[in-house]
Amino acid sequence: MERRAAPRGEAAGAATPRPGDTRSPKARYQRLPRDERRDQILDVARRMFTELPYAEVATAAIAREAGVQRGLIHYYFGTKRELFLKVVQGLTATAAVQAPPPDERMTLPETVELCVNLFLDTAERNATTWFAALDAEGFGQDPELLHLVNRFRDRTVEHMLAVLRVPAPTGTLRAVLRVYSGLADAATRQWLQERTLDRAQVQTLLTRSLLSMVTDIAPALEAQDAPGGGRLEAGDRLLHAAAQRDGEPDGLAADARAEP
Repeated sequence: MERRAAPRGEAAGAATPRPGDTRSPKARYQRLPRDERRDQILDVARRMFTELPYAEVATAAIAREAGVQRGLIHYYFGTKRELFLKVVQGLTATAAVQAPPPDERMTLPETVELCVNLFLDTAERNATTWFAALDAEGFGQDPELLHLVNRFRDRTVEHMLAVLRVPAPTGTLRAVLRVYSGLADAATRQWLQERTLDRAQVQTLLTRSLLSMVTDIAPALEAQDAPGGGRLEAGDRLLHAAAQRDGEPDGLAADARAEP
């Protein structure tokens, strides 16, 4: 994107007072270094896109909240679409690193529950922005936005594999976890948009579904690729490793599949 010259309001260090605004231009505007001004605008945009649907957010409103002229937003970010993409990029980068480091002291069900809780915390904080990104609201099938969402899903799967300590994860297990991410999106939509489920119900749904997927469903799918059953499948390897770590006999690990 080719940058234009900075608007006069930025160069002069003042913005034109709005009718009825009793604050002085000096109180409304503070000269900041370029990077700080850019971050300030981005912070305001992130908050507004989180509070309102994409179509209801105007760059003029963002500029007013940030105390700058609208031209400065276009100078730093281009169009509203480009500013929104920057907000989504920051959201996905932040959410992708929320997974905790592997904890050898935690059992598999405890680890799964922790992962789901962290996901729900992130979803609740950024619901409007995230659903706008998923729906490509106001974009059509925007390839850059879809790329950001898909890359986030891939990162999330890799974080889940690391936190769950799955030894030698297969392509089948990765595919199952990507399917699970779609379930997680649908469940949080029922909670945060449709209001048909509350958080506790969504937590139960996602926790039990994830545990079942990694210990039962993924191994069943992998068994179809190896009818002879001559290898330890992904879910069996995960449970076996958990049992050895916790000092439990393998029979107890096998019981995890039968948990309600």
